[in-house]
Formats: sequence, structure tokens, C-alpha cells
Amino acid sequence: MKIGIRSNDGAEDRLRFAQQIGADGASIWASACPGYTERCYLTRDNVLEMRERFARYDLELTGIGLGGDCIKNQLLGLPGRDREIENVCKTIRSIGEAYKDGAPSPVVIIDQRTTYWAPKGPSWHPGYERLPTGRGGVVLQTFDAERLRDELDDKPAGDVSREEVWSRIAYFYERIVPVAEEVRVRLATHPDDPPMAYYRGVHQALTGSEGLKRLVELVPSPYNGLLLCLGCMQEAGEDVPQVIRYFGQRNKIFYVHFRNVVGTVPRYREVFPYEGDGDMVANLKALQEVGYQGYVVPDHHFGLAGDTDWRHCSRAWQVGYIRGLMQALGL
Repeated sequence: MKIGIRSNDGAEDRLRFAQQIGADGASIWASACPGYTERCYLTRDNVLEMRERFARYDLELTGIGLGGDCIKNQLLGLPGRDREIENVCKTIRSIGEAYKDGAPSPVVIIDQRTTYWAPKGPSWHPGYERLPTGRGGVVLQTFDAERLRDELDDKPAGDVSREEVWSRIAYFYERIVPVAEEVRVRLATHPDDPPMAYYRGVHQALTGSEGLKRLVELVPSPYNGLLLCLGCMQEAGEDVPQVIRYFGQRNKIFYVHFRNVVGTVPRYREVFPYEGDGDMVANLKALQEVGYQGYVVPDHHFGLAGDTDWRHCSRAWQVGYIRGLMQALGL
């Protein structure tokens, strides 16, 4: 197993920091690449430049996140989804071309979260609030569905049944998975966060392991898999080691987000990984058991005293914690 971080924008100072704290690789948002927000796809040159930039710091480019306005229409069933899908396919092909030498290519991180595309207010994570709930006033994410009371009945996309959501997901994956398979680029889908069954008129599909099972079976392919967020599974009340075993035995875990919480939907709070309801040692052991060789990435960083907006201190603490667990387990 390897340890990655989320660089967000791939800035050189962040990559140097990742190298210094012992990360093996880092991810980036596609939107941080020149021209992406205008074109809504990456070129081969975009990917090659990123690969070379990360390599200067002895880092692998681990994942490229798709998001924002460039892929929202396909999920909400709005006009323009075919153009979006075409652009996603261009991005996948560009990654394949940039890694045609056989080196491990970054996963394409896909979010199918309705809460991303129909939020009310500035937050990508509706219902979340950062509060000083940790020891000494550490600022951590908290979630309470009561905060959404005034917006749950809004229906900007109309009434959308779960089967309609699945129909839209199928339309998308039936077109992108064959391209990913052709160029050998893995697609890693993130579950719904928060894992609410219903939000603003839309019945969400990926709120737990049953939805993820259906997703990977929808278009069977060794290139259609998961970004398994351990925090999301814990929020949903899942037996996380069992979830890891199920998908890991089927080679469907392509990327892992590593965080812990106390509580489940409709109310929970994030904590330091050793303090939560989830057993993070057992989770790493389960990943080891299924032979997972990919990246484990700390997620949702803490607000520590004196830290920066990018949360350098938190990232360093989390990478060190994961490295210590791995060493103790002989990984």
C-alpha cells in the first residue's frame, strides 16, 4: 500500500511538502489544469505536464478528480449531457495516451453526488459545518440533517426517483467504461456524502454498499471500480471491514479515502482517526487481507491551531499516523 495526499491544485510548494512528509503520490482536480474549465476536458499535454511536475518531487500522480459544472448535466438529466460525456471520454483518452508507456496511470475520480450539483448555499457538502469539537478546540467537520430542513423540499431538478437516477448513471457509464477499458484507465467512483437517501427531490443511489455493488455490476469491467471512502461507509452504518473484503476480493477498490466519524446519518461528527466508531487498524488489516496495493489518502483535514488554509499541519499528522499504522502492521 502507498500513501497519497490531495494536492487540490498541484502547486509546486504543495508537492514539495508532500515529498517532505513522506507521501508517495498526490491527486489533483482537473479544474486546476490550464484550459480545463473552458474546454471541460484534459489534453494529452495537460496530463504529461502534470506527470512530469509530480515526478520532479518523486511523487506519482495518483488521481484526477472530475467535478464542477463540467459533468453536472449527465447526473441531473439536463440538456448537454452528451457533450459532457464526450469530454469525459476525451479526458480518459488523454490520460491513456500520456501513460501508454505502461507506467501506472492515475485513476479518474468520479463523483455522482446530487448534493454537489444542486446545493443551496456555498457548501459542496450541505449539512456540514466546521466546529471546534475536538480536544483543545480542534475544528472538525460535523453533520446534522436538521441544518437541511429548509431546503430538503426544494426540487430544482424536479421529482427524481432512484430508478431514474440509476438510468442516468447507466447512460453515463455505458459510454465511458468502454473507453476506459480501451486505454486501460481505471474509473474510481466516490459514494454519496452525506449518505442521505433523499435530497432536494432526488433519491440518491450511492449511499451505501448496496448501491456501490449495483454500480460496479452495472457495466462489468476491470476498469469500473471505486474510490472507497471509509468515512462515508462509517457514516452509513456499514460494517467497514466487511465492505472492504467484499469489494477487495473482487478487485474493485481502486483508491481509498481514510477518515473516521462518531455517529451515523442523520447526525455524526468527524474525529481523529483513532477516536471514531470505525476501527482503522481493522480497516487497514482488511485492505492488507485482500491484497490492496493502491493508495490510502487522508481526507477532510482538521483545523489545528496555527495551521494554514490548506492545512499543512493536519496533512502531515494524518500521513504520519497512516505511515505508523502501516509500519506496525508490516505493510
